[in-house]
Amino acid sequence: MFDLSQPDRATIAVHSLGSALLNTPLALPKADHGKLQEHLDACDCALRPSSKLLAYVLANKLMNTRPVEGLHFSDLAVGGSRVTYAIDDETPQTGLLVHRARAGLPSGVIPVASLLGATLIGMRVGQRAPLLNEDGTIGRLAVVDVSGPI
Repeated sequence: MFDLSQPDRATIAVHSLGSALLNTPLALPKADHGKLQEHLDACDCALRPSSKLLAYVLANKLMNTRPVEGLHFSDLAVGGSRVTYAIDDETPQTGLLVHRARAGLPSGVIPVASLLGATLIGMRVGQRAPLLNEDGTIGRLAVVDVSGPI
């Protein structure tokens, strides 16, 4: 017999899927959100072919995050955080996520104005995302650990 007082499994599945598809923006500290806009503006001025890919990632990140004043999560990748991440399930690597990158950066520095950095910023420990590569391929990025910002 059917219990009409309980929703059926199909209704539960559709409701859950609908909830998952809602576009709820993720939060990002207001300062980082503003810096993302500056990086996007710089991409519009750059003539490098990779600038179009980076502009796409930055614009997507800006569309899907909202700036929040005084936001602090210990597991949120923001400018100044030391982030441990894995690409395509390879050995995890650690780098310092920075907004102001200069030529001749030491290894282990990840400029936010790079495809990796723009993807990492705003992610939290345990989160996974597609990683657009300069050659047009797509990798799998996972955040393993975040400490900082320093």
